[in-house]
Amino acid sequence: MNDETREQIALSRFKLISPVLAEPGRIQNQYFREQAEREHNLPHKGRCVIAVSTFKAWLRLYRKNGFAALKPSARSDRGRPRKLSEEALAALRVKCKAYPHLSVKLLYEELLKQDLLGQPPVCYNTLARTIKKENLHPKPGRTDSRKRFERDEINELWVCDFLHGPTVKTDQRHVRSILCAIIDDHSRMIVGHAFTAHETISVLTVVLKEAFFAFGLPKRLYVDNGPAFSSELLVGACARAGISLIHSKPYDAPSRGKIERFFRTVRERFLVSLMAEPTLDELNQAFALWLRDDYHHKAHAGIDARPIDRYHASASRVQLRRFAVRELDEIFLSRHERIVNHDATISFKGSVYEVPAAYIRQRIELRHPVDDPNQLWLYDNGTKVGQLKLVNPKENATTFRPTKTTAALSFAQEQVEP
Repeated sequence: MNDETREQIALSRFKLISPVLAEPGRIQNQYFREQAEREHNLPHKGRCVIAVSTFKAWLRLYRKNGFAALKPSARSDRGRPRKLSEEALAALRVKCKAYPHLSVKLLYEELLKQDLLGQPPVCYNTLARTIKKENLHPKPGRTDSRKRFERDEINELWVCDFLHGPTVKTDQRHVRSILCAIIDDHSRMIVGHAFTAHETISVLTVVLKEAFFAFGLPKRLYVDNGPAFSSELLVGACARAGISLIHSKPYDAPSRGKIERFFRTVRERFLVSLMAEPTLDELNQAFALWLRDDYHHKAHAGIDARPIDRYHASASRVQLRRFAVRELDEIFLSRHERIVNHDATISFKGSVYEVPAAYIRQRIELRHPVDDPNQLWLYDNGTKVGQLKLVNPKENATTFRPTKTTAALSFAQEQVEP
């Protein structure tokens, strides 16, 4: 852009702001808003729409530094070449190949020291543009290392995830089935599985309890960041069971490669052979048979053995950590707190339950299975007191009013261990 063009641009800018140079701010704003709704023909740019903020910036520049401030500033690289010579381009290719990890800034400084950018030297932006155009700077590689790994024995690491399966018939509706599966890292055995219609913590709890009871407790449980895997119930259950709960990075399915590869096998070898729209029971029965007859007894390329053989070989060397059924039920109970009302009742999920009078106006702990909130149990300092029952106002009207001590004893005697 020559000086004459810059002069014409400054004149056109002055013409646009000159009508309100001596006017107050309110009139200036109204004028600029009107002008911003129109198109203006500017030298070197053509027809365009100008924003109110641009008008105000021109006015500030003119008032501060006069007419010269309205001229576009000259290029900082004026008089310098804007294209690399063949010699400089050849040197740049060599440098990028020999030092792929050097940044563009360091490359520019290195070439400038060696006087390979011409005289006068090209500017930094020209070099950066050339590197991008010639694709001389390789894309940065992965910053995280991903290497194949395998645990030494069974139950050292379990990986759990959900797979969206085929459409099934349930309650005279057609819904998408979801498979919850757990794979043992060492043996590739599927230690827990269930097709359901939901992807919830209730489903996960049932699968985990069955897996813990049948195969023992793992040292580590590796999961993604879904709602079921991030729930407080799962965190609390793992804490009480002494299991390390590990979450993968968000959107990093390859880090759970073994379970993802199993899901691919499920699609390729099991789902393709299904009859049209089975029920959930039929789907679970067929899947259990397929695991027993095909997957667990078929040579696995990743371990060069059958999963069932590798599992039993490792099981003979290690001592499995197990919980009794009552202990498993206990660690998977959902926990809540309530303050007992003056009439020895509490409200829980829309229902009113009776509580021993000894706990009036006290904070109590309630626990229930995650899939059965109606089975509500009262706990006192971690000790199970008894199961709460719904209030029956008519029955209470025909009974005497016991003292607090009598009520607590009566409540304890009525409870029968489930």
